[in-house]
Amino acid sequence: MDRPGGGANRRDTVPGQVRRRHVHRLRAVHGGVRQVAVGIRPHPNPLPEGEGVTGIAATDVSVSLGGNPVLRGVSFEARPGEVSGLIGPNGAGKSTLLRSLAGLIRPDSGAVLLGDTALKRLNAGERARRVAFMPQHDAMHPFTALETVLMGRYAHLGRFELEGREDRQIAREAMTRTDTAQFEGRQLDRLSGGERQRVILARALAQQAGVILLDEPSASLDLRHRLSMMETLRAEAVNRNVAVVVALHDVSLAGRYCDRLTLLSDGVIAAEGVPGEVLTPSNLRTVFGVETTVQVDPATGSPQVWLIGPAW
Repeated sequence: MDRPGGGANRRDTVPGQVRRRHVHRLRAVHGGVRQVAVGIRPHPNPLPEGEGVTGIAATDVSVSLGGNPVLRGVSFEARPGEVSGLIGPNGAGKSTLLRSLAGLIRPDSGAVLLGDTALKRLNAGERARRVAFMPQHDAMHPFTALETVLMGRYAHLGRFELEGREDRQIAREAMTRTDTAQFEGRQLDRLSGGERQRVILARALAQQAGVILLDEPSASLDLRHRLSMMETLRAEAVNRNVAVVVALHDVSLAGRYCDRLTLLSDGVIAAEGVPGEVLTPSNLRTVFGVETTVQVDPATGSPQVWLIGPAW
């Protein structure tokens, strides 16, 4: 059945449609005040205030993997209109917390709440319409960049419904915002790691969810696209009142673009608050084992971390 207002456009026939019937099988898989930087491009499809807008929270969440505790009594909240950063060394629990928030891992105890609703009460389709997740490593599928981005629209389609003109427009707008429009017809496996990462970010944006979770999205990006990605995420949070949660290793990048930071260490929260409260030499020494100098960047007003050397 066509979506209300979709009309005949929902049945448009386009090249590659046979291939996309196969792509449909992948739906279940994909499923304090800071001034906005000058030059951020407004979102082309802003959400009306209060429509589909909600935060996400973990309450006293504990997770064990392979019998080993990974998260221990973690409580965390991401608010609409803000970018929340997760920082910490490898193995601190950042990815596990993100996957728990995405509904991909069921906590041993505690709860994940999407607004006032327990995440476990939502089926995969309902979760995908409200939460977008960009993993650290994405499976390589034999599809073009545009087909990959269109996967972000599947949560909004009926079971046997094919994407239409509106979906392709949303996908192309997301690709423009991530500087991937030039890759539209290229196979994903023919792109570099950074180019693929930007395509996967476009897929998350095309999903138009009220919560976006991203696991190390800047890992493969060059300096320009790293900054551009964070500008895009801030625009998504501010212009669409989306709750963005991003795990980052670059603590200075996190301090510049995130409204709040949560510092994880050995599965517990070591510190949380605005960047200036979290990015202190004492916290960085305790958690990362490094000596640092932290200064306020005069250009951005955000904390800038300078490494001195190992603490021991």
